[in-house]
Amino acid sequence: MENVYGFPDGVAGPELVELGREHATKFGADIVEEEVVHVGRAGDAYRVETTVEEYEADGVILATGADYERPAIADVEAYEGSCVSYCVECDAFFYRDSPVAVVGTGNYAAKEALMLLDYTDDVRLLTNGSQFEADPELQERVADADIPVCNDPLDRLVGEDWLEAVVTRDGDRVAVEGLFVALGTAGGADIAEMLGVPVEGGEIQTDADQSTTAERVYAAGDVTGGHQQISTSDGEGARAAIKPLEEFRGTDYVDYKKLDDGTAD
Repeated sequence: MENVYGFPDGVAGPELVELGREHATKFGADIVEEEVVHVGRAGDAYRVETTVEEYEADGVILATGADYERPAIADVEAYEGSCVSYCVECDAFFYRDSPVAVVGTGNYAAKEALMLLDYTDDVRLLTNGSQFEADPELQERVADADIPVCNDPLDRLVGEDWLEAVVTRDGDRVAVEGLFVALGTAGGADIAEMLGVPVEGGEIQTDADQSTTAERVYAAGDVTGGHQQISTSDGEGARAAIKPLEEFRGTDYVDYKKLDDGTAD
């Protein structure tokens, strides 16, 4: 990358990431290398669930980068917003006691499939020709819950006014009324939707201070759209960090910048 301020000879992405990790840990940050699969309210705080552990946090900053992936199935876009969803937390309620399926292969897909059991007993997981690669503990939970896992490659979606089935490349029909997409890991937009934060075109909607409609939830960087440059992401990250610090400390950041001329509180 040739346009990162302070690196006139350019810098490779992995090198920049490693320098950032060193910088953050120098000032006390803890880096937890676990995959986040769910974030939800826990009273006045937030519960962050990973494949390994659960954490409680007073605030959340979503800075996961841009990641929006549709499944390789014909006609998916035609059903988006009605029968195809990218958020179980948001839309599972509309499929109570109905046959549904999750498309995905990893931890995120397994977690979404298990969550759907709160709304319907007819849940299956479709890997679209890939292997089911969730962690062993999650695979065991899926098996214990009697969620069928179909590894057949998928061809298209069919249905007149509403989704009726997913058709495999062999011509078999998997009868479903709702299809939930959970490819890869839970990105920032996925987590935002879990929290009821507006997402448009895969981009989290924020105010000028990077705050969202959810209390003490902020977003910064490529996940919010914009220019998608490192320099702008840095600036957004700073704004997203300043706002919760102001709330926790009970004072505005600008007060620290004022001269001691009697204007500061």
